[in-house]
Amino acid sequence: MGHHSCCNQQKVKRGLWSPEEDEKLIQYISNHGYGCWSEVPEKAGLQRCGKSCRLRWINYLRPDIRRGRFTPDEEKLIIELHGVVGNRYYYDP
Repeated sequence: MGHHSCCNQQKVKRGLWSPEEDEKLIQYISNHGYGCWSEVPEKAGLQRCGKSCRLRWINYLRPDIRRGRFTPDEEKLIIELHGVVGNRYYYDP
């Protein structure tokens, strides 16, 4: 995994997130919401770049992220759509 270009412009922590960092980000977003991600790290007390905080929130920490298996209906829909679209990344009917 590469580093974000914004991480080269300032002294920020890189690599794995600690549970303490996750908790700081969760608490900040829960109390203040998110707006300008470049301001979040400083206000939340994190030594990360805004892009890293945004990606961590969107991909791992959001409370509405569903984890686990697809439902049978979701599996059926995926199979049906794969039959129509195939493996193409871009579909233009």
